[in-house]
Amino acid sequence: MAVPKPTSALEIAAVAVGAVFALLVVVPLLPLVLDLVVGIFRGFFDVIVPGGRTYDDVR
Repeated sequence: MAVPKPTSALEIAAVAVGAVFALLVVVPLLPLVLDLVVGIFRGFFDVIVPGGRTYDDVR
């Protein structure tokens, strides 16, 4: 399914606003989201693997 190209000025403006929103809001939040995902994975991994990371490994 092809994405239609914006033809009217309003559609072009909406695309521009969406791109600016993505650059200013979504992109700066990516490290936070990735840190959350990695933290959750590490939490489960530490519980599953016997003798996982200790407090000394974190420091």
